[in-house]
Amino acid sequence: MICIQFSKRREADLFYNSVVKEQELWLLKDELDYYEVTLENENKSQSTFREIVQACLQVIRARKWLGWMEGVLRHTYYYEDRREIDRILEIGREFEGEPPSGLAMPPVYRKIQSFLENYVTLHSVINFDDMCADCLEDSHRLIAEYTGFIIDEYKQEEAYQLLLDSWRFRVQNRDTGVTLLHLYQNNGLTYFHDEGNPISESETLLYMKQYPDESIKDLPLHWCITPALVLAPDQLVIYTNKPDDPHLELIRNIFEEKATWKAQSEFPFKMS
Repeated sequence: MICIQFSKRREADLFYNSVVKEQELWLLKDELDYYEVTLENENKSQSTFREIVQACLQVIRARKWLGWMEGVLRHTYYYEDRREIDRILEIGREFEGEPPSGLAMPPVYRKIQSFLENYVTLHSVINFDDMCADCLEDSHRLIAEYTGFIIDEYKQEEAYQLLLDSWRFRVQNRDTGVTLLHLYQNNGLTYFHDEGNPISESETLLYMKQYPDESIKDLPLHWCITPALVLAPDQLVIYTNKPDDPHLELIRNIFEEKATWKAQSEFPFKMS
């Protein structure tokens, strides 16, 4: 007989629903103080072994993982603010679905699976809570390292938000004397004064020197957003047939109600 005992019904149900899809001989018993999932008259075949390990891993990821991360945040990295903790855990959930390309995350799930494989090999009767406590202890260093990567992403996000706020403050409050700019999107973004003459990099550099602040001082002149941030017009009219372009989305986020959107066909000047 193989038996896995649970203290929480939801965890027992999750485990049972996972394994019973493979073998209908599994039984879920509601005992007095705990819940028990059993497979009668079964030696631990290779397929059954894999089913148990995968089901345990599924329950851990669904029911334990974020709690483990929160414990690491509080007791290893000393986070206390509920908002910060919730956002870091939210990023953790996003990473589970699809971590950023090119980022080599610590192999924490392989570590947990390896522990489960060894544990299930040695036990026919498993107390799920005890197994999870041992798994957390065995995997803690790697969980802390993994959580550190999530914290780094959170810090980058916070730094970007501060930068975005500083750009937004500039375009909303800095008076550069520029009333209106036209932004035409075709193969790239091109800015025009209201008289129809395009804005050059040298003109952008001149405004950068005349109206300096920390938020724009290191912006590259060739970046297609730089002229909008440096000249900070009272109104920006954008002519595009692709309003979901990432650069235009960023401009929309910064300029908010100062940005007006029109179709390319409404552009008032002739393109050379």
